[in-house]
Amino acid sequence: MESRDDPELTLDTIAPDLRVWQRKRGHRSATDDFLAAHCAWSAAPDARRVLDLGCGHGTVTLLLSTVLAARFRMVEAQDVSAALARRNLAENGLVDRAHVEHADLRDLDVGPDYDLVTGTPPFMPMGTGLLPEDPQRAAGRFEMRGGIEAYLACAARALAPHGRASMLMDGAQDARVRRAFDAVGLAVRATLVVHPRPDREPRFRGYVGAREPGPEERTVLVVRDAAGAYTPAMQAVRARFGARSP
Repeated sequence: MESRDDPELTLDTIAPDLRVWQRKRGHRSATDDFLAAHCAWSAAPDARRVLDLGCGHGTVTLLLSTVLAARFRMVEAQDVSAALARRNLAENGLVDRAHVEHADLRDLDVGPDYDLVTGTPPFMPMGTGLLPEDPQRAAGRFEMRGGIEAYLACAARALAPHGRASMLMDGAQDARVRRAFDAVGLAVRATLVVHPRPDREPRFRGYVGAREPGPEERTVLVVRDAAGAYTPAMQAVRARFGARSP
C-alpha cells in the first residue's frame, strides 16, 4: 500500500501481524531478513536484551519481537533508515520494547550487557563494484562504515559473558568472517549455510559466536527447490515468525 503522505514509501505486510514502511526504490525487506532473524533466534531463544546493529528500517527486530520476550536497542547510521525504523516501531506497537539510535556502530557507547547481538553487515569493500546511486542501497551493500570486522568489534564489547553474536554474511567470505570472529576473541559456535537452490553455491552464511569455546554446529538450509517453491525448511523459518508461504 502506497503512503498518502510520501508516494516514495509503501506499507507492506511481511507477516499477518507485522507491517513495514519501506522505500519503493530503496532497501527492501527480503528473505535475508527472515534468515537473519532465524539465525539470531536460534542462537539465543531466551534472550531478554538484544542489540541490533545496522538495523536498517527495522525488519529483523520486528520479526524477533514476535518470538523473543526481549527489549531491543537498534542502531542505524543512515538518517532515512533510522527514521523508517522508528516509524515501523510505532506502526507495530513496539515503542515500549524497542528504541532506535541514530549512530555509527563504530562509535557506540556500549557495555557487556546483551544476551544477543545481531547484524547483517554490508560485504563489499569500497572500490570492488559499482556504487548504487541510491544511498540507502549503497550502504546496504558496500562497507562505507566498515564491514564484518566493525560489527564484531562492537558485538564483542556488547556481549554479556553468556551472550551470543549472530551475523548473517555473504556466503563466499567464510575465511574472512572466521578471521574476524577470532580477532575479537569470539568462537564460532554455529553456522547456517544457505543455498538459494539445491544446485547453487551458498548465498548467505549465518554465524553464531560466543566468548566460550566449544564445538561448532553446522546446519544447511536450501531456500527454494528446483521448481522455485519454498522448501519445507524455509517454510518453517517463515512460519516461526508468523509469515505465510505462497
